[in-house]
Amino acid sequence: MTPEWKDCYTAGIFTEFMEQRAPGHTVADDKIYHKGFSDFIQDIEKNIQNLDYLNDPEAYDKQEELKAMFICAKTIIRFANRYAKKALEMADAEKNSQIKKELFKIAEVCSHVPAHPPRNFWEALQMYWFVHLGVISELNTWDSFNPGRLDQHLYPFYKKGL
Repeated sequence: MTPEWKDCYTAGIFTEFMEQRAPGHTVADDKIYHKGFSDFIQDIEKNIQNLDYLNDPEAYDKQEELKAMFICAKTIIRFANRYAKKALEMADAEKNSQIKKELFKIAEVCSHVPAHPPRNFWEALQMYWFVHLGVISELNTWDSFNPGRLDQHLYPFYKKGL
């Protein structure tokens, strides 16, 4: 630990809470309700292809960040697909027809989002939840990740479903 860090810790600038969690708060915009992560992957690949390594001294750093974004986007899709697969397995073993139907619906939703943009309220809410789980798993920000304007983001899907 550097002397500067110790001074900051003693002064209360850094706290034990901040050691365990990412400092700051994140408020997501509504982009995840208009594009799926497959779209983000295409955007990332395009941006990597358009990097100018000869004239941009930060091109390599940008490439590394874009590669990390690519990995995260692929991972959140894989994460959702695991939920879809598990729901199908549970549906196959389920005897109760109502629960079986619900499990098939869960599998359908988890197969669509987050890879693709949500089409209805259920998918929009599930999209948010997968993104939330992805962020808190990576940053341990359970307390500070705020969906921000969740009512405004979800309302068009809610209204459409009425």
